[in-house]
Amino acid sequence: MKIKLNDPKIGTQPKFEHSFPDGFVLVIDTRENDALFKRPLKGLVTVRNTLATGDYSVRGFENRIAVERKNLSDLLSSLGGNRDRFKKELEKLKEYERKWIFVEATHQEALSYQEYSLMHPNAVRQSIVSIEIRLGIPFYFQPDRRQMERHLIDLFVKYYKVKREG
Repeated sequence: MKIKLNDPKIGTQPKFEHSFPDGFVLVIDTRENDALFKRPLKGLVTVRNTLATGDYSVRGFENRIAVERKNLSDLLSSLGGNRDRFKKELEKLKEYERKWIFVEATHQEALSYQEYSLMHPNAVRQSIVSIEIRLGIPFYFQPDRRQMERHLIDLFVKYYKVKREG
């Protein structure tokens, strides 16, 4: 589909429509406060269960794929004062086939001075780079929950389909 230069759709995002394969179940960790998908997508089956690591996974693949979700204050706390606990979680997560850290903030926000954190933005940047390189866990920065939900579903559904195909 071609879009004309003066089309009112330019700069907007399409409606988030998704079909879910048979048997696809999104697992949300029981310890995940303020979970995503408060308004579940049509056809999406979710269950709350305790995950070994991460906040979100796919039923049947709980030990192979996971997303650890952080809001900005949680990320800064995890990289700062709670670093040892966070590092233990990441050591478990690094063994997974597919893993991500989703941050509910823009990259620019995460690397800016914050009034509620003593962490220098350069320390935040280096911590993120270190986790990505040393542990192989990529960060995805999403500006809002809806974008985060969409990206998580895109990744998880594609993974599920690929694994089910053989």
